[in-house]
Amino acid sequence: MKVERRIIKSISEFSVFKFVLVAYLIFFILFVILFAIIGLIGWALIAAQGAAFGDVLNSLIPGLNLSELIGGLGIGMGGSVLGMVLFVILGLVASVFVAAGATVFAWLINVILKIIGGIELRLAPNKNLVVVENPVSIESRVQQL
Repeated sequence: MKVERRIIKSISEFSVFKFVLVAYLIFFILFVILFAIIGLIGWALIAAQGAAFGDVLNSLIPGLNLSELIGGLGIGMGGSVLGMVLFVILGLVASVFVAAGATVFAWLINVILKIIGGIELRLAPNKNLVVVENPVSIESRVQQL
């Protein structure tokens, strides 16, 4: 099978930044929705059994008062809205830092690619590709006119 060979010389850091930022934001939004639904269902099940949410938290690790610790962060019963807003803001800020980290990683890849001369990719030939034997540049066509 005939294989087409291409060499990657560099990767655009800004393209990596945009891709990672959008991908992280999409996953962040999906996880916020998913865990909010799971949390509400769990909270409803705990309340239906007559147990208080703080008691369940304190029973997870004996000797550590988790409900007081989480309540101090504003995520407890009285500050649940403030806690959720804080969670969303921290997640959005974290998305920028994750995208910046990926951009630094793309820069590092570009340095490595420059040192080693690139990465060779082997691609299967495209059957719908039309190959022109004698391509004519636009400049030569303009000069002929």
